[in-house]
Amino acid sequence: MRDISYFSQSEKPNVVIVGAGPVGVLTANLLGMYEIPTLVIDQNPGILEIPRAISLDQDALRIMQAIGLGEEAALSMPAISGVQMISPLGGPLAKINSSGSLDGHPRLVSIYQPSLERILRAGLERFDHVSLWSECVYLDHQEYDSEIIIRVKCKEAEYRIGTGFLFGCDGAHSSVRAKQGWKLQGSSYKEDWLILDVANLGKVWDTVEFLCDPKRPVAHVPGPNGSQRWEFLLKKGETKEEMEKPGKVAELMKPWGDVSSMNVERTAVYRFQAKTADCMGKGRVYLLGDAAHLTPPFAGQGLVSGMRDAFNIGWKISSVLKGTASSKILSSYHLERKAHAKKMIRLAVFLGSIIMTRNKPTAFVRDLIFKVLYYSPLRPFLSDLRIKPDNSFRKGLFLKKGKLRKSNILPGSSFPQFPVKLPGGQLVLSDILLGKDTIIVGYGKHPLSELDSKTKEAWESINGKYRLITSQQQLSETYVSDAEDITSSFSRYFGGNGRFVIVRPDRIVAAAFSAKDANDMILKYLDIYKGKSP
Repeated sequence: MRDISYFSQSEKPNVVIVGAGPVGVLTANLLGMYEIPTLVIDQNPGILEIPRAISLDQDALRIMQAIGLGEEAALSMPAISGVQMISPLGGPLAKINSSGSLDGHPRLVSIYQPSLERILRAGLERFDHVSLWSECVYLDHQEYDSEIIIRVKCKEAEYRIGTGFLFGCDGAHSSVRAKQGWKLQGSSYKEDWLILDVANLGKVWDTVEFLCDPKRPVAHVPGPNGSQRWEFLLKKGETKEEMEKPGKVAELMKPWGDVSSMNVERTAVYRFQAKTADCMGKGRVYLLGDAAHLTPPFAGQGLVSGMRDAFNIGWKISSVLKGTASSKILSSYHLERKAHAKKMIRLAVFLGSIIMTRNKPTAFVRDLIFKVLYYSPLRPFLSDLRIKPDNSFRKGLFLKKGKLRKSNILPGSSFPQFPVKLPGGQLVLSDILLGKDTIIVGYGKHPLSELDSKTKEAWESINGKYRLITSQQQLSETYVSDAEDITSSFSRYFGGNGRFVIVRPDRIVAAAFSAKDANDMILKYLDIYKGKSP
């Protein structure tokens, strides 16, 4: 048995990631940005060349932007203009508008997962300190006070790897989760679905359709480059073997054409699940993606939730490993991400209950309710995607107190992204100001103008940075503005000049305060960050 400590020090990982799917490789890119030596292992020889996840939202695209791969990803991800729920009894039940942008990105796009994975794997080539071992199987691990020892088998060789942290990104049947003794809690759907992926149909489709037919509900989802997906709910008594036969597939697809003339990429029967792990991580072991939560596809949030996991924990682990933060902050990962993942699962289950109604009288009542909602004040909550939970937390690594009057700032929620103008005149999206560090952002007043020497020294000891955003009319005389608020969007968000926020590297607002409270609030946040208070 060979110990990885025999390798050169530059090869010894601080983090080992089990699973090289999109979540695992995204996490490796994030750690690579922070110069954290990382090893990714995966049992497959390469990318699985079959479509799986088929959509992403603006949160996922913003994360791709943060790791420097946003522009490349956008080229292969067409926008989805809307989602329709259609009943054969009552016609259109709901039309959800997903066009336009939020935080600088389309609100919903279609993807081909293998293409996304190729972009993410190519991103790893930027980092000499990140390695990916294919055809390697995780066996088990032992956790100690100072390290964790992981056993893996790569072809015929077995290795013991000493590292700081283990991330289980190994999917729904996670071996890491099983070794920890953590369980998935929730429910499995009693019904199975036939998934049919077709490539290069020629016709470009940009709308998701849910056909809410009690005889057989169907989902029809567009993909990139003319690809499309159909999902058919199995009826009672129908089997996987029966439904995957070419004759049955041809029968189901008749309303859309002759399946024999289509390029069918995948035909498979799945049972959807709505579950979360009872523990998403503690100590030196953390679960991400499907290893941590399983989301039905009706809200298109399965992969996105895993990407949010990576963005949340990547900077925290990096800060701990670099010694700027206490390991106590890692407990906030489970606290923040599990609660939010459960919200997304509940949304998916709710939408699924609408789509999967099989009883005709119940379907009639459903249609009637939606017709009433269409003409009620509640209509925007569905039609404008307001029903979708924001990426925000009630508890976690932030200061709850400090909400500013007449502002839209809420600690624990996402810091927005808007167009701004740099001093040289270039128009950019504002995340370029944030980078990968924790930032104090001031509006109309530079943070340094309010900090005493003690606070300044404490802030800069964690590599904290400062940014100043100003309006076109109001420019600082003492400090150079980092960006001009050309749309007044930040003015409305902050609610006035002389206000500040601490923005975490995952774009979550950690604190909000006025000038008079700046020193006190910054030191309070640093106490939590360094483990000096609960």
